[in-house]
Amino acid sequence: MLTTWGKLYLILLGSVLLASCATATGMQAGNLFMSARDDFSQRLRWQDYQGAARYLPVEARSAFLEQFVGQEDLRFVAVEPVSADMGDQNQHAETLTVLEYYRLPSVVVRKYRLRQKWTFKDGVWQIDSPFPELP
Repeated sequence: MLTTWGKLYLILLGSVLLASCATATGMQAGNLFMSARDDFSQRLRWQDYQGAARYLPVEARSAFLEQFVGQEDLRFVAVEPVSADMGDQNQHAETLTVLEYYRLPSVVVRKYRLRQKWTFKDGVWQIDSPFPELP
């Protein structure tokens, strides 16, 4: 039979364990985010639009891919993540990425500051904001 102090100890121990699980889940989501953001950036850079589309919700993927149909002259020079602000216990993030690109036959490099909102759903990071048309 547990004494009052024993029960209190078990409650305290359980609370600490639950808090550490929540922190570990948040940290895991943060680590997964950095990997997802970097992979999305690389796929844009390599013009792997099908791979990049995996980071959008299923219903938004076709619209994203349609933006690149007939855009064979578009070339990304760099896709550089600049910042990521995590919020809501690492369940949401807002990013700023600088896209440097040109369109053939021009060799003039343009820059575009891409802001995106990401959400961690069902163990996967997804982009919640639409991808803009590049000027």
